Amino acid sequence: MSGIPASVSAVVFNLTVTGPQSFGFVSAFASGTERPNASNVNFGVGQTVANSVTVPVGADGKVTLFNRSAGTSHLIADVSGYFMGKLLPPETPVITPPTSITTITGTNTGTVNGGGTVGVGQYDFSISEPGTYPARGFAYAVSDAPGPTSLPVTLSCDTPRVREFVVVCPAEGRKATVTVGPADRFTSLKVWAFDYVGNVSYPASYEFRVTNTVPVPATVLPITAPSGGSWVPVAIQANGTPYATESCEGDASAGYPGSPTGNALQLNGLPGQFGETLSPAVNTAESFSVSGWFCPTNPAPGGNAIQSLIAQLSDTGDLAAAVRLSAQGQPELDTWTTGGTLDQVQILTGQTSNQWFFLTAVYDKVNQQLRMTASSAGYSGTWTTVAATQTHLPSTTQPIRLGEGFTGQILNLVMTQGILTREQFSWVQKQFGPSTQGILR
Repeated sequence: MSGIPASVSAVVFNLTVTGPQSFGFVSAFASGTERPNASNVNFGVGQTVANSVTVPVGADGKVTLFNRSAGTSHLIADVSGYFMGKLLPPETPVITPPTSITTITGTNTGTVNGGGTVGVGQYDFSISEPGTYPARGFAYAVSDAPGPTSLPVTLSCDTPRVREFVVVCPAEGRKATVTVGPADRFTSLKVWAFDYVGNVSYPASYEFRVTNTVPVPATVLPITAPSGGSWVPVAIQANGTPYATESCEGDASAGYPGSPTGNALQLNGLPGQFGETLSPAVNTAESFSVSGWFCPTNPAPGGNAIQSLIAQLSDTGDLAAAVRLSAQGQPELDTWTTGGTLDQVQILTGQTSNQWFFLTAVYDKVNQQLRMTASSAGYSGTWTTVAATQTHLPSTTQPIRLGEGFTGQILNLVMTQGILTREQFSWVQKQFGPSTQGILR
């Protein structure tokens, strides 16, 4: 267009709709980019309506106008200005907590009124863009504090969930409400705003605290060893970690006289050889936590050989949730939805033959996440997180199965309703005694 340099990054123009044959709206956006489901001018039949619009230009230097109506319309664009150089990113979003959280004056931290409990309840936060121009959308992440420092992916309103990151795109680009559940004693909410050309703001953050936790599991569900398996003693260090052995078979306590011991379930991996409870441990349609020590003889058999470590059956007898080793020896938490799809979080590092590893995993229904860690010590490390749905298969009548297709030993299993904190995953190991032959729930 005459008078406008080729290197502009955005244009300002008065957009007029006249003579429309049907009601609708017009969207203005950068040429070659995703069309937003948002309006710049709304109109009725036969109306003449105008509005001032600021829009980035596409790579070809053009702007696209889209008529969202059932009839034709005349569009007039009177350019009044332009921006040179790269557009500045949106301003840092503003996070407003709900009234059920009291913010400490002068900080971006707060405490849930009445204390609150990890994994219980949900809190609606308002996020808004305070800048002159609206954002295309917001990305937010919920995690235990302090939370992520950057976004890992290119943002798009078509990819709403990646790991712990969620994208919301309100029609007006100004304000959205996000629902957050307490992921631990301290929960971090990080928010970024992004514009139509992909510029991203500095993050806003808010951290809130709850004072209560779900009870530490103390009920033992007895497990009957299969005919080809048995309960064997394992020597335990003072911190609850099993002593290293050269083999995941047989009595592993003889080399450490005087050390405390735990009972490990020895399994041979043959068909039909698995431990089983008489009742379910959790309803997998709700939030739950799982942990345990595992010593695989051959963690990566290859092919299609998946080794199940602990599995909760659904009310139909199918798998509802399972911690398994992939054919490459990678630990994973698998959960199945009511629609028949699989939600899965997997740790990409394969495990080592004849070495113990400690695994913790969580299904967080409110935050729609699966989280998992694995380490050689008895504590939770950095979570690997993926997005999950809120419609998982229920499990209220069927038992737990341990070690189906698995060769090695399983020790100190926990599967309980609700979300355990990192500390609780460690503390619960002390609930096991030398004669415990079951799973804690």
